[in-house]
Amino acid sequence: MIWSVDAGEPIEPRRPSDRKFVGNIVQSMLAYATSADRTFDLKDVQRIIAIGSDGMMRAVKEARHGVLADLLNPDHTGIGSINSPMQCMMKQVCAQCLQRHVDPKTGKESFIFSCFNQDQPLDQVDFVNLRARLRQNTVVEKLTNAWLTRLLASVGSSDAR
Repeated sequence: MIWSVDAGEPIEPRRPSDRKFVGNIVQSMLAYATSADRTFDLKDVQRIIAIGSDGMMRAVKEARHGVLADLLNPDHTGIGSINSPMQCMMKQVCAQCLQRHVDPKTGKESFIFSCFNQDQPLDQVDFVNLRARLRQNTVVEKLTNAWLTRLLASVGSSDAR
């Protein structure tokens, strides 16, 4: 396990086999792959599963074919756990979670319901489209957060009704 944080104090590992790193996930993978003090070679890795923000997963997708390409098994599979906007929570009903895919070999476009399958091939996910879809909800998320903050601030005060 590599305990990696973007900035600030590193997380102190408790197990002897764990490592710590301060920097982004791609820098962490690169540092590990080129370290003499590693427990396995990244060329032995069959799957890379990225779970996090759309920006982080996009960076992992690009690094797999860029700065990390020579350090990885060329036949590995890249998977992203895509957290796209969802509304109905009923699996494939409202289409709020539709995610655009583009086959990197053929350029063929397809769409899938992310609520039904969050784990998707990194190389097919259109991260520009995903970012745009996530941005659609930012105003509502900020208003909801402001309202919740106001409600919680009034709990216990003399103004609470």
